[in-house]
Amino acid sequence: MSRHLISCHECDELCTLPSVLRPGRYKCPNCGHTLFRHSPGMIEKLYAVHIAALILFLLSNWFPFLTFEVLGNSSEANFTTAVQYLYQEQDYLLAVALLMTTIIVPSIRIILLLLLVAPLHHGRVPRFAPYYLKTIEEITPWGMLDVFLVGVLVSIVKLVKMGSIIPGTSLWAFAALILILAYGQTIFDPHPLWERIEKAQKEGEAERFAKARR
Repeated sequence: MSRHLISCHECDELCTLPSVLRPGRYKCPNCGHTLFRHSPGMIEKLYAVHIAALILFLLSNWFPFLTFEVLGNSSEANFTTAVQYLYQEQDYLLAVALLMTTIIVPSIRIILLLLLVAPLHHGRVPRFAPYYLKTIEEITPWGMLDVFLVGVLVSIVKLVKMGSIIPGTSLWAFAALILILAYGQTIFDPHPLWERIEKAQKEGEAERFAKARR
């Protein structure tokens, strides 16, 4: 049986992995950097988590975020109100940054992860799996839903002295979305996904070679 090797991203140490992986973290023996986390059933968990995340994300954008009442007058705010307000104030750069980090990037990441893990869960490797995984790893730092939630909570604390604030369905869905995505991020590890993709590519090459020989 050939040895299973992995290179450390911090010190470039070539590490030999055991033939049987146990749940937990595997660290570089040279620098102590975490090589990867082995979590059995990770693909199935990511599949379930991101189905729930997609539903919560749609609910967050569909229903009112909160209702603000002052002297009998009320106004509803939805998920995109901040973007619309910044655009009306001609803060175009800030509006685009908020739109990208709170709506576009998180939605793209959720969809790409579903496109990746759904076929893997059913025993198939999607055609563009390497591109999906690379894109997910590159855009993950740009998703800032948690920062947006902190900003909303700070605004609520300041505005509550001026009137009544009624949380909407979107706010609770958004809070649940943050927790769901945080859990998904703790179990997400690209290593077993790359392993599955590489194995499928090798099997495909072997099959094509066998057909060519016939």
